[in-house]
Amino acid sequence: MRTPIKIILSIVAAGAALSSCSIADAPPKSSPTPTLQPTQTASPTYPPSDGEPNVRLTVTTLSGNAGLQSTHHLVCVGTSAVEGTDLPDAGDACKVLERQPSLLDYESAETSEDCEAVGQPHIADVFGEIDGKSVRTSFRRDNECNVKTWDKLETLLGPVQDK
Repeated sequence: MRTPIKIILSIVAAGAALSSCSIADAPPKSSPTPTLQPTQTASPTYPPSDGEPNVRLTVTTLSGNAGLQSTHHLVCVGTSAVEGTDLPDAGDACKVLERQPSLLDYESAETSEDCEAVGQPHIADVFGEIDGKSVRTSFRRDNECNVKTWDKLETLLGPVQDK
C-alpha cells in the first residue's frame, strides 16, 4: 500500500509545482501580418484666403475591392485653392467647379444595356457648400455612364486606385 500512496503524493506534488508555473512569456504563434496602407504623399500647402471662400467641400472616396479610403478637403476662393485644402489637384478642382458647378448635380445612372458595368466599383461622397448652397451627393464609377462623369470630376474625386 505504500507504493500507491507514494505515487499519489508524487502526482499531487508535481501538480502543485506545475500549477505555480505561468506561460506569460510564451512566444507568439506567428508574426503579425502587416496591413496594407495606401501610399500617401505630402499635401501641398495653399495660401491663406484673401476673401470669403465660396467652396468648402469634403470628399471621401472608397476605391474598389481593395477598400482604399481617402478623405480630402477643398476650400476655394473663386478658381484658387486656399488654406484648409489638402486635395492633391485642388487648383484644377476649383477651376472645374467655378466653370461647371452643375457637375455636382449629377445623379448616378443605373447599370443597363445603355450603361454597361465596368471593373471594380468606386464610390465618392461629396458634401459641404458651394456659393452658399448646401451640397450632399455621391458618385459611383460602376458603369460606362458613371465613368464619364467621374472622369469630368477626376480633379475633385481623385484618380481610381485599385492597389
